[in-house]
Amino acid sequence: MSSSQRFAALGAMGAIALGAVALLAGCAAPIDPSAARESLTEVTENPTPPVAAELYDAALHPDPIVDPRDCTAVLVVTARGTGEPSKGQLLSPVARAIAKAKPKDVDVLDLDYPADGDVNEGGTLGARTLIDTLNVQAEACPEQRFVLLGYSQGAFVIGDALSVPEARLVGGTVGSVSEAAAERVLAIVFYGDPRFVGSEPFNVGSFDPTANGLLPRAPGTLDAFADRLRDYCVARDFICQSGSLDLDESGHVEYFSNGMQQDGAAFVLAQLDTLAERDRSAGVGGDVVEPPQANPTP
Repeated sequence: MSSSQRFAALGAMGAIALGAVALLAGCAAPIDPSAARESLTEVTENPTPPVAAELYDAALHPDPIVDPRDCTAVLVVTARGTGEPSKGQLLSPVARAIAKAKPKDVDVLDLDYPADGDVNEGGTLGARTLIDTLNVQAEACPEQRFVLLGYSQGAFVIGDALSVPEARLVGGTVGSVSEAAAERVLAIVFYGDPRFVGSEPFNVGSFDPTANGLLPRAPGTLDAFADRLRDYCVARDFICQSGSLDLDESGHVEYFSNGMQQDGAAFVLAQLDTLAERDRSAGVGGDVVEPPQANPTP
């Protein structure tokens, strides 16, 4: 299936969750694409290990740096792009649409990491925080599922956290997602991924499949998550299409207005609906899942 066909298929899928994604209005992008490019490029230009590599080394400091959250059926984790505020980011309306469609089931967490120009330092902390969050939740809430949403630097951090340490550019020392946690990752959505690889089967958009991102992964790095992942990239986005000659800084912020927020939310909701149908067929009650409440919400 071609990139345009996959995009069209996801557009049709959007009808599944029309009511939920109607609230996804385009908004002005609050980030500086050129600053994002400069900060990401520095990842490979400075070979000195960041302070965070030792500070958050899982072998030296094995205790999790996060506490368990309530055992909702689904935990949605957003990882914002470079320079984005904690609120009003590209991923906020995507997460809201998912939560609105499943109001009794979803908890939304914005990953607590700097998302600033020092990607080596901040990305290392982000990877450790995400890995610990998933592992802690998988142990505390055995039936909880995870949805991971990442834009720009946030997609970089999530992708590296899900990769084996030797395949990472950030967070090589911060541990790994446990098998139990990885199995519970239900959906992953990336936008403007710096580690984009044009040949991957889970890519969606108007991208050139022969062009990669600024810091491409080795092909196949995320194969274990391929059926749960959508990596959105547009043709003129120099962050995920650095090898293309037809680039424009505005391409990296097209996702705020080109409908891909809606498509991403629809993909996640389709994954949730598939899980709910599978649970119903197996005789499991509830809209999505009904996990035990280790820390009940009042």
